[in-house]
Amino acid sequence: MIYERLKILLKELGISQRQFAMKINLDAGYFSRIMQGKVNPPSRILLLIENIFNVNKNWLENGEGEIFSTQGSLAKRQVLESIDTLSDEQVNAVSSFIKYLTKKED
Repeated sequence: MIYERLKILLKELGISQRQFAMKINLDAGYFSRIMQGKVNPPSRILLLIENIFNVNKNWLENGEGEIFSTQGSLAKRQVLESIDTLSDEQVNAVSSFIKYLTKKED
């Protein structure tokens, strides 16, 4: 069951249900019901989990393979993890820089 794999994932990440729910922008009460197996998470929630935490889709959905995807680069993961340690002002600066880097030339 997906909720059993989510419990394993939280333990691997070393974060609480509340912290996990906040990172995927999900109500903690709703996530609690998912963790109890009362609600099956919709595919959009699974996609968020896969992308935000670099989780292997096949493992999350079917329990097959490694927990974490090897497709994401280490550098990307490190950048995403370090964002949590930044102040709001620093996050805004990083966001502006990313917009500058990804701006399409007209």
